[in-house]
Amino acid sequence: MSCCGFQVDHFLRDPYSTVKIILPAAAVQALAHCKVWNNTASRALAVGVLVTTMGRLALNVHLSWVEGPILRHLPFLTDNQQLMLKDYRMSMISKLDVVSAMVSLDIFYIYYNRPGVNVPPCVTTLMVVPAAITALQGICLLPNYHRQVARVHDGKSSAADLLADSSFVNRHRVFLGLDFLKVSCLALAGLRFSCMLSK
Repeated sequence: MSCCGFQVDHFLRDPYSTVKIILPAAAVQALAHCKVWNNTASRALAVGVLVTTMGRLALNVHLSWVEGPILRHLPFLTDNQQLMLKDYRMSMISKLDVVSAMVSLDIFYIYYNRPGVNVPPCVTTLMVVPAAITALQGICLLPNYHRQVARVHDGKSSAADLLADSSFVNRHRVFLGLDFLKVSCLALAGLRFSCMLSK
């Protein structure tokens, strides 16, 4: 896959591609912070936090927990193709999650520091934990996963070899456990903000 000389598949398979999008995303977010969010009313910021939180929840649940298992059971894909497709999707989801987490946390930070706004500590925890999990997944877990799947892509290994490797399987289980915790925190944060806005 290429677009204007840019190799999409190489970018998605790059172990540190998630880290590479942080700087441009942060630059855009810094502009939004100064020009948009700072001049927005507190209630609109609360709605923004709710929308971005529920957006992250929908992104993770749909792409990871709903669509992923369906694609994994397509009968015309070999085990190696299924593994490589999952690798591409995990990389894409990670990048989308990083950017949406930056937007959500920035809006929440401005809202949290507004005069007269009282945010319970539990809500702050529910907002920070998913972002921390996204960072942990993108920096610590995904690079090794991408490197191992790249061996399958290059024909040096197979899906069966990786699934027989206990470190690969355990790392994937940790990733899924953190993903479940992240989704749970996002759901609770969205519910809590919905209650706050309904008052």
